[in-house]
Amino acid sequence: MSEKSLCRTWATLCVAVLLTAAHAGGQGAAPAAGTNWVAPAGTAVSIDRRTGRVSMALPIQPIDGSTEEAVRFEEWRLHPYAGSGPYPATREEPDSLPTYTIYRPADLAKTPKLPILLWANGGCRNTSVEFTRFLGEIASQGYLVIAVGRSNVPFMIINFNGGLGVIGSTKPYDGPAPLTVNDANILLKGLDWAVAENDRPGSPLQGKLDTSQVAAAGQSCGGPQAFRVARDPRIKTIVSLNSGFPVKQAGAATSSADAWTADKLTVPAALFEGGPADLGYAGGEQTFAALPAMLPALKVEMALLGHTGAYPMPDIRWTKAVVAWLDWRLKGSASAMAVFAGPNCRMCSDAEVWIETRNIP
Repeated sequence: MSEKSLCRTWATLCVAVLLTAAHAGGQGAAPAAGTNWVAPAGTAVSIDRRTGRVSMALPIQPIDGSTEEAVRFEEWRLHPYAGSGPYPATREEPDSLPTYTIYRPADLAKTPKLPILLWANGGCRNTSVEFTRFLGEIASQGYLVIAVGRSNVPFMIINFNGGLGVIGSTKPYDGPAPLTVNDANILLKGLDWAVAENDRPGSPLQGKLDTSQVAAAGQSCGGPQAFRVARDPRIKTIVSLNSGFPVKQAGAATSSADAWTADKLTVPAALFEGGPADLGYAGGEQTFAALPAMLPALKVEMALLGHTGAYPMPDIRWTKAVVAWLDWRLKGSASAMAVFAGPNCRMCSDAEVWIETRNIP
């Protein structure tokens, strides 16, 4: 069978097999049509011969449950991350919001009003410890981040063969909080709290928030969670990381007239993927193609990061691109667009970054 026939048979899965990412019609540093992206030496590609499912593991990809990860997470539980932005960040778990973690600038007297980012974790986990540095960095750029979960909830390891585990423990977890939260409405409950705190006399957040500028974002399993709340009129943009949104399947009957799929989205969307080795790669590609044609949309691929490689450091290019999108959509910063779009696009000269935009000046 020829490579082209294989592609037609396996559709998007062949992208991972051939290690090819030809992005036509977008702006930026996407390879020209017909060129190949070659994964670094040591990359492992596996194919399930029964299902045709392809997986690819980069040699630099962090592994859930590693000793290094356990040490890092324990350190992050104990210490917030100030970030590199103009407003050094802190982390708090307020009693008035008992199942969330807040990331925000430490000195609110020195900040302009803060837009709000609602955050859903990878694996739909009930802790944001994995994203401590990523969310701290965003907060240091002048944002209030409301993340699902608390730092004392164990990080659940996901075994893609169907098993689950708890990091740092060989005993079943029997704590009062669940390991995962699948209800997307928990994001809106966090927003309700922020709106109330912005109005409450005596609150540290009184008058400090721009409650008219709200984004919903999530990584992996958290991406669809964020998408499900995008119907709320308070949400002005949505960000998907290593993930995608539900897509209407051709010829498939919908379960209801209100089926919420990517083609119905009405707010601008940004998708950030870690290249063909990312478990969310195919879903992100399908989502971007399915978004309404007139909707402002961005897709950024960083091929060497895989599914979770952006967060341990974090990779500052990834974080800056996310912040640039938020600055454009929530702060009205026209200059922020130049990070990923326009004739002076700053990320477009990076050969490791592939960018596609739609309806962005």
